[in-house]
Amino acid sequence: MSHLITIFSKFYDKSGQRIINLNVKSRYQGSSRENQQKTDEKGFFIFQASSNRTIEILAKPPNAKEYTVLKMMNSSVSSSASYPVKVYLPKTIEEYRQENIKILQSKTVKNLFKVVDRHGKVMSNFPIQSRPKGKNSFERCTNQEGLAEIESSPNRDIEILVLTSGDTFVLKKSVNSGSGSEQPILIQLDESCDNFKSLSTITLLDRNDNKYNVAKTNVEILALESKEKNLISVSNGKLAVRGYIGKWLKITVYKPDGTPLKSVNYLPKRIKESSVKLHLDVDVTIGSTAKNEPNINKPITESITCMTCGKSLKLDIDFIKNIAPKAKAEFQAALLKLPNFMKKYGVNSCRDLVNILAQGKIETENFTKLRESLNYTKKTFKKPENIYRISPTAINLGFERRGMGGYTRQQKLNYIWNHLADNDAAYGFHLYGNDKYPNRDYRGRGLLHLTHFIGYEDCAKGTGLDIVNNPNLLENNYGVAIETGIWFWKNKKNGKIVSLTAGESIKIDSDSITTSITHLVNGGEMKLNERKIAKKEIARKFIFKYGTCK
Repeated sequence: MSHLITIFSKFYDKSGQRIINLNVKSRYQGSSRENQQKTDEKGFFIFQASSNRTIEILAKPPNAKEYTVLKMMNSSVSSSASYPVKVYLPKTIEEYRQENIKILQSKTVKNLFKVVDRHGKVMSNFPIQSRPKGKNSFERCTNQEGLAEIESSPNRDIEILVLTSGDTFVLKKSVNSGSGSEQPILIQLDESCDNFKSLSTITLLDRNDNKYNVAKTNVEILALESKEKNLISVSNGKLAVRGYIGKWLKITVYKPDGTPLKSVNYLPKRIKESSVKLHLDVDVTIGSTAKNEPNINKPITESITCMTCGKSLKLDIDFIKNIAPKAKAEFQAALLKLPNFMKKYGVNSCRDLVNILAQGKIETENFTKLRESLNYTKKTFKKPENIYRISPTAINLGFERRGMGGYTRQQKLNYIWNHLADNDAAYGFHLYGNDKYPNRDYRGRGLLHLTHFIGYEDCAKGTGLDIVNNPNLLENNYGVAIETGIWFWKNKKNGKIVSLTAGESIKIDSDSITTSITHLVNGGEMKLNERKIAKKEIARKFIFKYGTCK
């Protein structure tokens, strides 16, 4: 009986994102017997095989009709959980999800092009653009042999543009695709390859998109082709890197104790690039490491155990970016700590998490605004009655609080038009001010837009946060914005919201309790349909990432 070897493989999509719950198989080459599984919550596919056998690893991405062989290897290869065999899909997972499987309605043809410099030297990994004549361009790079394959309709006029040392693309070749060609069509540049020197400004980030601002960071830059090596030291997390277009660089960042982080390869594609982001395989909490503590600290995040399904849940940055793509990187990182605050205030279910994120998405306009805008303009609203109708009760209470309760309706309308329209600060103080704290207003702020003085006051007592004296904390401090939202969720009307989520028994991606929750969060039904859509959308992404809640 042959000795069995355990093989650790890990699946990634084209962008480098690990893939969970993916249909995968392994088999010996030429065998019909297959080991079918799904990747686990970390993207691993772990299986056993006899030693020194050729094995195939297959996968069936979303919307694919059948399995595809992605890797062939000898079973005796060394692997472990720390150093798995990496298997990459040719597309991003989002591209697979959005892709409709269609049979091509018309035949396409392929033409091969070869790019060389003015002296005939092959231009490897060189940026070019192709387009149907008069249409938009599509950018790609040549391969190591300077070749690029262009697919198009038969007998189509196509144009090839090439990069110049002036950092612009110029038209270099116009051809008819005909019936395709197997022989490369030569494209010769007007310049020497030596003209394509590059200068890239690279911002170092950790794996969670936090800036890697570590004092006196030593960086080694190795040109893989020429073997030329440079050592530089930076303190602001930014590198000025010189190289050549299409020539790979190997960048190694060293921690303060001299230990190297995992090297990252970088390919310059422009003469000057100023917005390059390079992700390092490390987590950082703050911009520098403490003295005598050279290790980079990992952000402190916690998981919650769902009281309904028992799932241990810990958010990761890929999920946050998927549901909050427009949020600033700092806000995305702060949202990773949502479970910390849920645990602190006893909010402990998958359903609470999904509903909090759905309501927060609408309250903050896709996680971009932690402060309610009260700038109601005359141009938009046309007449004071239209502004008055938005919040008549709150406006009338403002008149009472400010000693103008005896105003007639017309006097109130005149005051609104002359003093509150086009005046965000005045409107905020009128509706949400408090005489004990002048020049402050207690408008909607934070993840769930905590509103009214009494709301701020109760939350301050419950959390210990100084938000009565400094209400702007909810819009300037992401941690405060999130914590106050969770406190509100737990305590609104003596726990009414968590009672709703605990009592929901149908599928987590339904909107059965969204209307009731919206009444408690918003005080009405503003953007109710958008909230229902957000709930279902986030729930679907949650289920795909972490599985459903029973």
